[in-house]
Amino acid sequence: MAASSEFVPYLEMAQGEADRAQQQVEAAQQQLDQAQQTRKFWLDLGKCLDDGHSAHGLLLLRREAEFCRGLQAADEALVQRLRRLYTELERQSRASAASFGRDFPPRARDAGIKIDSTSRHPKYTFNEGFLRLEVDERNLTAKIVPRDGEEMLLGLDTALIVERIRSEQARLFDRDVDSSTLLRSLYTAYVAVLRAEGRNDSEEVPLRRIANRLAKNLNRFAHDEFNVDLSRLVQRGELTVDGRRLHLNHTRNRRQGMLLHGLESGGFVGFVSFKSEKVVTT
Repeated sequence: MAASSEFVPYLEMAQGEADRAQQQVEAAQQQLDQAQQTRKFWLDLGKCLDDGHSAHGLLLLRREAEFCRGLQAADEALVQRLRRLYTELERQSRASAASFGRDFPPRARDAGIKIDSTSRHPKYTFNEGFLRLEVDERNLTAKIVPRDGEEMLLGLDTALIVERIRSEQARLFDRDVDSSTLLRSLYTAYVAVLRAEGRNDSEEVPLRRIANRLAKNLNRFAHDEFNVDLSRLVQRGELTVDGRRLHLNHTRNRRQGMLLHGLESGGFVGFVSFKSEKVVTT
């Protein structure tokens, strides 16, 4: 029902004020977002300094260079202090980087981390090559890369790198895995792909496609954890669900397949199928 004519000017007034208030809300939200970003920067920088992670603090300053330049107009003195801090962090980081190759192996062993025997500085691997560490002494950084996972860039601080490697190992290998639940999820995803793509029952489906379907179905999914969990499932031999047995077939296409942890000698797994178990009668 439209407003009567005598109320039209007031309606226009209300709509105009609402629009103006919305602009104020958006401006306030923008200020809040900026304040939260600023707070996070200072908290992160403070943690690096408090933990003695000079190189990671340096990496933070490099990443947030644009943010730091934005401070210049507001507080030149603060910017000058950050420049002095940058110089000192770089000095300390270069001194530490020079001895990383000597310091890292014993620190890793003390933390219970086994370095693969094939490792050579500046590249290290762990857990039969599943985790990789790449050291960049020039840029004072290091990358931790899990197989099928997302790489992590850190400052070249020995203690921080040891801590993160141990954390990644715990995330990947110290979790409890319910084999029956995993197998059921895998089968459900497999059936969903068959139906969505109009495939025949028991037909082979690319493993990566199954993994992508699981990522949609589950609240939390990581491809590197899936690699480890699927490997455990295969090694336990618990492969039958609803009278159908899981079959994994290989591929020469490294991008298409997954090199399962602990089963590397078998090559890349590329395809999945579930086939009816044959009942043998006597």
